[in-house]
Amino acid sequence: MVESMIHADASIVRRSEDNPSYSAVHSYPIPHYEHMTDLFSQLQIGIWLVDQRGSIVELNNISSRYLGLDRDAVLYRPIDHVITQLDPSQPNYKQFISFLTSTHPQQNEMELEWETAEGRHLFLVRRRRIQNVESNFNGDLFMMENKTEFDSLAKQAQLSNRLATIGQIAAGTAHEIRNPLTSIRGFLQVIGHKLKENGQQKEHAYIDIMLKEINRINSLVSEFLMLSKPRLVNRQTSTIMLQEAIDEILPIVQSEATLHNIDLQYQQEVEGALFIEADSELIKQVFLNLCKNAIEAMVSDGMLSICIRIDELGQHAVVEIADQGPGIPRCMMEKVFDPFYTTKENGTGLGLPICKQILRELNGRMEVCSDKKGTTFYIYLPLATLSS
Repeated sequence: MVESMIHADASIVRRSEDNPSYSAVHSYPIPHYEHMTDLFSQLQIGIWLVDQRGSIVELNNISSRYLGLDRDAVLYRPIDHVITQLDPSQPNYKQFISFLTSTHPQQNEMELEWETAEGRHLFLVRRRRIQNVESNFNGDLFMMENKTEFDSLAKQAQLSNRLATIGQIAAGTAHEIRNPLTSIRGFLQVIGHKLKENGQQKEHAYIDIMLKEINRINSLVSEFLMLSKPRLVNRQTSTIMLQEAIDEILPIVQSEATLHNIDLQYQQEVEGALFIEADSELIKQVFLNLCKNAIEAMVSDGMLSICIRIDELGQHAVVEIADQGPGIPRCMMEKVFDPFYTTKENGTGLGLPICKQILRELNGRMEVCSDKKGTTFYIYLPLATLSS
């Protein structure tokens, strides 16, 4: 559609006063150029035109915003000059430059990751050759389409499919795994008791190690089950006081923090009790998991902060869990909630996905913010409506 408009209704007039580097006046006399420029400015895709001399002769507003360019500063200037105005620290900078300057007829589109003022986006950039005999205009039309939302939906669909597959595997194998483990644990406990009675402490210690490993396998199976289909958590929910749930885990967190020489800071930015509808044990599991991750991120020294507040709209209780670790690299931020993705040597990559799943079932959500000074997780939980 855009290409046909250019063939049928385009006028590109370039004067030497617009750009002193050009010694002559060049024009492409097709009527209603002003109308076409106005139309381009309203399109929700980026549009720019490069003539046969390699100069930008049209650049709409959304292209300027996406690419971080000043339209007036680059219009009627050579493409090489425009390239110098682009940010070389962009993720796909070199590939984009190669695409813009390529003369290969087969290289007509590319996917482009690019940082804008609104954040990182994924674009599909297409190039089409334009030849108009009436106007004597030859050049390239570039179209830049924002695929970020579509790509996000596709990733969510893939994640949902993976979780569904995990759920099917978990539901089908959990009992098959746990039944023999129960038998093995029972016999090991009997053997361990006999060894202890006979004073064989060294052998008894081996039994303890085996029992711990069995418990670890059981824990892993439980994590698989947590990622299966929703477990009708609503049947187990009740109105609980958020402060009490956190008070119950604080001794555990304090003990772990002290062990790693980490200070614990707990504060409330609200007066009075905050009540939420939740499963007490599951919500405590979320808090413990995030606190444990924060402590492990700092290794030793630093501050673990837990803060309770209410969001700006007064609809959610917010629990902030912040560490002073090295932060999460930008390239990993999008993957931290993916099942099995982990940077820990002995990690399963299921902790954060489980926390997210629990909060989803409780109509809550979790967000993360990270830089070189540390990472903060924000847990949003809907406030309970208390009857008089």
